[in-house]
Amino acid sequence: MKTFFEEELCAGREFKSPKPLTGQNGVYGPDVTDFTMAEPRCFLAWQPARPNEPGMLDSRDPFSIAPSITIMPTSSYVRYNPEKRFDRYSHISRPQDMGQSLSLQILFTIYEPGVRYPGFAESMESGRADMSLIKDGTEPGLQTLVEWMDDAAELLLRERTVPQTDLILEDDNFLYSLYSDQAYIQDRRPLYQGFLNVEFKCYANNGNDQGKASRAARLLDGID
Repeated sequence: MKTFFEEELCAGREFKSPKPLTGQNGVYGPDVTDFTMAEPRCFLAWQPARPNEPGMLDSRDPFSIAPSITIMPTSSYVRYNPEKRFDRYSHISRPQDMGQSLSLQILFTIYEPGVRYPGFAESMESGRADMSLIKDGTEPGLQTLVEWMDDAAELLLRERTVPQTDLILEDDNFLYSLYSDQAYIQDRRPLYQGFLNVEFKCYANNGNDQGKASRAARLLDGID
């Protein structure tokens, strides 16, 4: 999955990214609009980006890297394939071996610092930030984020499988959302974050890939 996303959603793309750390104690200088362009990175983890101060990202924390995709597994079924009424009345037999699932939350992170007008840096240094000198990048940040998420959604819906795996997309359980907590969208500017919640069906074995019979089978055969 990670390789698939790196090849299809990261390679050849460039988004805004904060420049390396400057100043003392590992914090950014006063001009947070100073950015560079970088190719997105992809991680396997469960950890959202964490600004250490408003508008300041600590690049020593690998999960505060932007732009990035973080693939996070959630609770999934080991073996679950209930009969559906439609199947019964339509005489459809689904393969019981496809009873395992893999549920993922895929976090997309974009960095959009917006515009700081002349005099803002000086007001920050004085300890009295003049908020009238800030124009947040809300619209371009949101647009960049959702366009990238749209590309990911279209990729999964088109391909439906992940190369070199037995994963098959369950598009009935495909959710699309901005980063939220308890139904409220979280404001993490200059980070803009959104989720794709996806579920895949995959092969469910019987726990005997190493050739070992179950204890129940051994009892029935009089072995145990």
